[in-house]
Formats: sequence, C-alpha cells, structure tokens
Amino acid sequence: MVKLSIEKNSKKPKYLLLADSITSQIEQKQLVLNQRLPSVNKLSAHFNFSRETVFKALNHLSEKGIVRAVDKIGYFVNDLSVETEFKVFFMLDKFTPFKEDLYNSLIARLGDKVKVRLYFHHQNEEIFAPLILDNLKNYTHFVITTYIKDSKTVKKVLNKVPPEKLIILDKYEPNIDGDCGMVFQDFENDIFNLLSENLDRVKKYNKLMLLNPLNAPHGDFVQKGFERFCTEFSFESDVQNGFSTDYFEKGCLYITIDAYDRDMVEIIKMCRKVGWKLGNEIGLISYNDTSTKEILDGGISVISTDFKKMGEEAAKMILEGRRERKGNESQLILRSSF
Repeated sequence: MVKLSIEKNSKKPKYLLLADSITSQIEQKQLVLNQRLPSVNKLSAHFNFSRETVFKALNHLSEKGIVRAVDKIGYFVNDLSVETEFKVFFMLDKFTPFKEDLYNSLIARLGDKVKVRLYFHHQNEEIFAPLILDNLKNYTHFVITTYIKDSKTVKKVLNKVPPEKLIILDKYEPNIDGDCGMVFQDFENDIFNLLSENLDRVKKYNKLMLLNPLNAPHGDFVQKGFERFCTEFSFESDVQNGFSTDYFEKGCLYITIDAYDRDMVEIIKMCRKVGWKLGNEIGLISYNDTSTKEILDGGISVISTDFKKMGEEAAKMILEGRRERKGNESQLILRSSF
C-alpha cells in the first residue's frame, strides 16, 4: 500500500487530512499520473476512518480534478498540479463580445491556482442538463448563465448542484433552492429607470419602438419595463419582433436588443439610404456596449451592464467562500444616436 500518513493533532476535518496526505504523496512523486489509489475499504481500515469520510476525501480531490473515479474500478491520479485550489465549471449560453469580457474578468480575478473549464449550452436544455448533471462530482464550483426557456428544467437541474457551489450570472432565477450566489441584470427596472432619468431626451421623439426578437431570452423582461415607462409617461409606443422599412419613420426612437445587432445595422443602413442622421430625424439605443458602437456613425447610445464587474463579483464569491444575490448595475451610455 502507498505510504500515506495523517498529520497528528490537526484541527482539520478528517477528510481534508486524508486528502492532504494523498496530494502530498503526489507532490513527492510517490503517486504518479494514472496510478490507482488504494481502495476505499483499505483506506478506511488503514486510518480507522469511516467509509463516508474516505469517500468525502476522494470526492473533494475529484472535484478539484486531482483524482478521477472510474466506475466499479476505483480512483486514479488525474492531475499532478496539486496546487490547484479550485476547479470551476463555467457555462455560458453563448459567446459574444460582452460574454468574453465576463469570462476574461473572471479568469483574471481568480488567478493561476484556479482551473476553469468553459462550456456552452446555446439555450438548449438537451445540452444544458446533461453537461451539468454529468459533472456534479468533477468541480468545486459551478458558474452558469441560464436563459433556458423551460424554467422547470432550470430548477430541476440547478437544484441538483449544492448551493454553496453554485453561482448564477446575468439572469435572475427565482426558483432555485438554497443560498446560492447570483449576480444578475434587473432588465425590467433598468430600462424603466434609465429612460426615466433621461426623460427630456426621450421627449424629443414622437414615438418609441422596441425591437424585441422572438429568440431574445431577456426580451420579455425588457418589454415589461418599456411598456411600463411608455404608459406612465404617456408615450406612443410599439413593439415589433424585428426591423422593417414599414416601421421606419421620422421622429421615432428605436430600442434594439438583438444580441447580434442585426436590427441596429438595418436602421443605420436605412438612415444612410434616405440621408437621415441618427440623433436628429430618429433616435437609436442599442443593448450591450462594444468598441464598434463607440465609433459607429458618431457613436451608438447603449444600455449596458458591466460584464467585467459581473465576472469579478463571481470570482470574489469563489475566492472568499461567500454567497450573495445582487443586481449588477446597468447604465445608459449617451452618444450621438440619442
């Protein structure tokens, strides 16, 4: 049997002492890559620990990626980089420039001793569910953006993740049990408050139109806030699923939320075709800032949350071992289009 020993008179839980003993043997090259560990029964008998304690130690190392379990065979050394403190399952709905900012800020804040594996579910529950459920024992933390239409699937799957390991980003999920972490956008109140704060600018326009694509996962929330604003301040308004020349009219303020900015581009093309200038004959507000929007046609006004801050907040929860639920502030960045 591999010469494992336990630190005496330590106040650490027994399972961590056993885990430390195994990682120490890996560091000393007494255990090598792909080597099989002693069985649970042998470890239990050798240290006079319960099988539950041994399983807890091995699962702890499995979550960090240091060992791997092979069904009905045993546990094997999986990684010689035992200095890894956490191993993070990071799942995005899709990869966009602002989600890239989120990912990069998380990575930068976590540092070198944390390993992050990136997954995508593309808002498909048939991808979302098995990726999470098949990895429940392989990671110390799960950081996830949801945007799955079937809320029952989201609840069922995420409630399988221990809440102390779960952090949900970008979209608030109200039906998750336990004290998990969340950093989310408050889409409904954000658009209402930001338009209200800029009421004098909005009053320059005769009509407000929200272009809300059918596949926009946050569209319902934005639309509620938009309609509440228009009702409260008595603005003529309309909601369409996408841009059409039939809806192109002078004196209208357009708000586009398409993640790929197709509606925004079509509006700009129409302005150029008829010789109108954004911010004069019509107004335009887009969702989510990019470097392109800063310079395009003199600058496109945007409603945008700070995705870098969102990533940093998630990283701090992991590093500090805390969980909280907090909104991520959005702002209306004013440029010449509005």
